[in-house]
Amino acid sequence: MKKILAFSMLFLLMFASACGNDDSANGTKDEGGEKIDKNELKSHLLDFQLEVINVLKENHKPFAEFEAVKAQMNDPEVAEEEKPSEEEAQAALETAQAAGPKAAEAIRGMEIPEELSQYKEDLQSALEDAAKSYEKRADNVSLEVAENEQAEAEELFASFEKKFGKPFEELDLLAPAFKSELE
Repeated sequence: MKKILAFSMLFLLMFASACGNDDSANGTKDEGGEKIDKNELKSHLLDFQLEVINVLKENHKPFAEFEAVKAQMNDPEVAEEEKPSEEEAQAALETAQAAGPKAAEAIRGMEIPEELSQYKEDLQSALEDAAKSYEKRADNVSLEVAENEQAEAEELFASFEKKFGKPFEELDLLAPAFKSELE
């Protein structure tokens, strides 16, 4: 029994010392060569992700409302008296068109935290794609049912998600899926 206990203690001691000496697992170096805690980076990145989600949700509302009006207008199963009027549909269209530039401005106005400076280029490029996506979305809104009218906007949004996900992958985090947050 003493041998098992001694072996267990030795194993635990070796395990604890191995965990304590693994500097690369807990940190990374920034551009200035300073050591940054990986967990801190993860925390800052996740906080920034929440900020981006909030901006996107707020600015996506007019587009979601327009799509709901358009779907209701073009649904053959909805009774005519329950469908939105032409004036309501036109107002929703105009609101969505005006929302594109506002969304782009809000997204471009976001500041990337200083703690994420090593990922600034990827994140800035991602935010630019998101801004362009909303501009295209506004340019292409229409009351007519058309196939792939938002294809270019969707491609830009997919590019945004991919670029924004790069720092997450580098930090062994699951890349965010912003599109699902907006649905």
